[in-house]
Amino acid sequence: MDRGSPWTRTSPHRVADARRVAHVPADERLFEHRGRGYASSSRATLGYVLAVAPADLAKLPSTPGVYLFIDARGHLLYVGRASNLRSRVRSYWNSGLDRPGLRGMVRRIRRVLAGPCISEHEAALLERTLLERLDPPFNRTTGFETVVGVRLSSTPPGIAAVVELAPRIDRVFGPYLGWAPTYAAASALMRLFPVHFCRPPGELDSIERDLARIRGVGEHDLDDLSQRAANVLDRDRSAVIDAVDRVRREREHASELCLYERASELQRQIDGILWITQRQDVMRLGDSGDRWIADESRIDAVVEAIG
Repeated sequence: MDRGSPWTRTSPHRVADARRVAHVPADERLFEHRGRGYASSSRATLGYVLAVAPADLAKLPSTPGVYLFIDARGHLLYVGRASNLRSRVRSYWNSGLDRPGLRGMVRRIRRVLAGPCISEHEAALLERTLLERLDPPFNRTTGFETVVGVRLSSTPPGIAAVVELAPRIDRVFGPYLGWAPTYAAASALMRLFPVHFCRPPGELDSIERDLARIRGVGEHDLDDLSQRAANVLDRDRSAVIDAVDRVRREREHASELCLYERASELQRQIDGILWITQRQDVMRLGDSGDRWIADESRIDAVVEAIG
């Protein structure tokens, strides 16, 4: 599987060494990622699956999406995802391909199917769904990435990454693929918008009361902080830019103090926010609030294209 997210392979924006953290303004990073769906309302051309022969890979779009390899008998061999379909699929025909099993698979490919997506995150969710349902023989899948939500609760106030869903009580955002990026993003939002301190003083312990006082937060701030957190989770562009910029400043300060592990953790939180704020339309929360529902029309389009 092609792991296009920063959580499954090295990201170009990951802090490999916090001493060399790049000082890139958050708004510039969001503009840079706009074409990949971060906090963007733009929509790729969806609802179709493109089929090309290996000799015609130049016809593939340079957009995020999923790809499937089909043999001469029409059997599915492999499912993957990519941030750039054309570049990623072409790489399988490079002489440097170093996995013997994949070289044998590539010799069998007679048709490539490509399903464009509006973001890398959508491609990741679509790939996961297809792997679960189709079980291609050349995918070395030992398990599936976790589908996660972010719960914004009011009683008691909190922001948390959740796997188990309950009938709709609190507001749940998502779904997001991967526990690590979602947990990192939720941790950042909890710090930026400390709704857990927005309780009567009698419900807080002494440390919590001191922290609430230092942050200047009280129970009267609950609605405002909850709404600001919801704006980020709803992918409001200015809210996302502001949240990422605040964490970026924290990261730079940690680097200046030589707190390299902390700077790396803050970079993971930035990546997490950018990951969960990518638009995706392939999966949503069901009306009952206790399960995620896939867009069956998208799945059917891919399955029908296999033949």
